[in-house]
Amino acid sequence: MSLYNLFRSSLFQIGFPLALAIQLCLSQEQIFTLLASYHELVNVVPYILFALVILLSQPFNQGSTGLVSLLMILSYYVIQNSLIVPLEDMNRVIFVLLATLLPINLLLIHALPDKRILSRFGITFSLFILLQLVWLSILMQNLSATDVNWLWQSFLKPLPTLSPSPLIIILLSFFITIFSALILLFRGHNSDQAVYITLLFTSVMFLSFNQALMPALTASMAAILLLISIINSSHELAFIDQLTEVPGRRSLEIEIKHLSGLYTIAMIDIDHFKHFNDTFGHRTGDEVLRLVAQLMNQNKGRGRIFRYGGEEFTIIFKGKNANQCMPYLNSLRTRVAEYDLKIRDHTSRPVMGVGLKAEMEKANNESVNITISIGVADSVSETIPENVMKAADKALYRAKNGGRNRVTNLRFA
Repeated sequence: MSLYNLFRSSLFQIGFPLALAIQLCLSQEQIFTLLASYHELVNVVPYILFALVILLSQPFNQGSTGLVSLLMILSYYVIQNSLIVPLEDMNRVIFVLLATLLPINLLLIHALPDKRILSRFGITFSLFILLQLVWLSILMQNLSATDVNWLWQSFLKPLPTLSPSPLIIILLSFFITIFSALILLFRGHNSDQAVYITLLFTSVMFLSFNQALMPALTASMAAILLLISIINSSHELAFIDQLTEVPGRRSLEIEIKHLSGLYTIAMIDIDHFKHFNDTFGHRTGDEVLRLVAQLMNQNKGRGRIFRYGGEEFTIIFKGKNANQCMPYLNSLRTRVAEYDLKIRDHTSRPVMGVGLKAEMEKANNESVNITISIGVADSVSETIPENVMKAADKALYRAKNGGRNRVTNLRFA
């Protein structure tokens, strides 16, 4: 698995924030000591970071991340202005309501469409959040003259040795965070990652609420990860081909500009792809493109793969000449040719978000085989990357004219 695919995997998206949360808990005393002189600044940082996430979520079409940040910035404001440690009297009620409503609202975002925060839907949900705050304020006013200590002592009694939070709140946060992690694991949308990150760090915040800087630190950590998520998503939209999930043409152009030394470029074309598309339909054609990209990712040689456009791909091998790359490319050509592609009936069964191989194994219809042609050129006799690429394209043309399903090295064509 490539480093890029590792970062995009659901297991990494779950495990990395979890590791940071655990490290924060283990190192909190050292962190508190280090930041003791910057108490006021630390408390302001979450406002700045979440505001930045909200601003970036609009142009980058990350509406759910913006809504998550809106929930967090409002909740953090309530924490900073209405909750005083140690919790007493009405502060306890506010704490319990916040620790209950915030995870539930975050979990609700999993089920909502990912619309921009300034869209009609985003504005409606924002008003729904503000309505809850108004209700919370009215409820506090009505309960201000009521003795609620019995509720804390009976149903919401905390475990002082573990946390200032009542056990029921700890369990609620735990199970909702686990449920969110499962959604991220099996669905893996960007919005799912944003919800999971926020639920994880709010759980840590409520668990360690009696620590003075913990709300600010957990909120700041969540905001930083949300910022990274937005930047990563915008990078994917700009540089990653959404169909095959490999770097696209723009990434290739940048890579070509920085090539130097010894390298080999291979241009790959799926044989008779237009005829295949016309015969079996565009959905099956999409499956073929994903299959070829998947097999290239599994191939040895440490080449970097790009989708050049249409049915063409490019592989760049750094530090290798064309002869050294020929075994890897012939192995790829053979694996593609020997793969039995099951043709699915897309008219009766839609494409679902499961693995391509699993989809094909479930199919009981006819199977076909596809082939690829490959042209290869290196920088041994040509140092300008654009010219090496043209040479590889010329070699590909010879491979197509020579009968297809072959690898042609321009130096020996």
